[in-house]
Amino acid sequence: MDIKPVNYLKNSNVAKILLVALISIMVSFAGCVGSDDTADKTDEKVVKLGLPPWPGVTVKSEVVKEILESKGYTVELVKLDAGIVYAQLADGELDGTLAGWLPVTHAEYWKQYGDKLDKANANLDVACVGLAVPNYVYDSGITTIADLKGNGDKFDGTIIGIEPGAGVVINTEKAITDYELNNYKLKTSSTPAMIAELDKSIKNEEFVVVTLWEPHSAFVKFNITMLEDPENVYGGTEQVYTIVRKDFKDDNPEVYSFFQKFNISSATQSEWIYKYSDLNEEPSEVAKEWVANNPEAVAEWTKDMN
Repeated sequence: MDIKPVNYLKNSNVAKILLVALISIMVSFAGCVGSDDTADKTDEKVVKLGLPPWPGVTVKSEVVKEILESKGYTVELVKLDAGIVYAQLADGELDGTLAGWLPVTHAEYWKQYGDKLDKANANLDVACVGLAVPNYVYDSGITTIADLKGNGDKFDGTIIGIEPGAGVVINTEKAITDYELNNYKLKTSSTPAMIAELDKSIKNEEFVVVTLWEPHSAFVKFNITMLEDPENVYGGTEQVYTIVRKDFKDDNPEVYSFFQKFNISSATQSEWIYKYSDLNEEPSEVAKEWVANNPEAVAEWTKDMN
């Protein structure tokens, strides 16, 4: 007679349990592998953009976010000071920024980190810093900074500036020397205070000259013009670049292609700044409205994207 061990049945149940457990572990492992693949693919669809605290780039970044997210990407806007943005781009912690003012304003950052970065494209072709006057002052014949010389009495001997230590203020002090504007003094205050003085003077049709930069909402709000700078004290016109980490083109050629095409005018950015800074509209809402109203531009920028 074939006698089976007493614990045969028990061991058979244990074997079944072990088999089920083994299958479960294998399924779980396969699931984990699948999840990692999915995570990797998801990571490829995430774009991290550095965002200095400036109105122009704030809305511009929201426009890019609106467009890329319509193409299935997730865009993270990371608010940091400009110097930290450059450092984190060089370290690979960020993918890009739309706030690269070159060749003057961010020259030191580019000197320090440029070998690890890539200028994908100029997203704004003309940007400048200097002195601005109302159009009626410009039309009177004061079209350059040199024309201010000998006309100090018309401006009450004052150039209205912004915060002490700002680049435009430092360069204005140099301009007073280089252009021999000996009968002028530079009155520093704050950007809102400068705009208030400009507003008051224009309403009274008084001569006024202020430190300013373009794009700026003031060019939407007022009829004003930048004075020419023949001595190039303010560094001439600049471009604002979309800058990405060095290997971003290889990692994400589709978005890189978009960045190569994305470009706006100073007038467009000034309008965005005006709506955000002066009308207190949410930057994301400004972006959504603009994207909805400009399908042709968006289609051109995204024509190589799926």
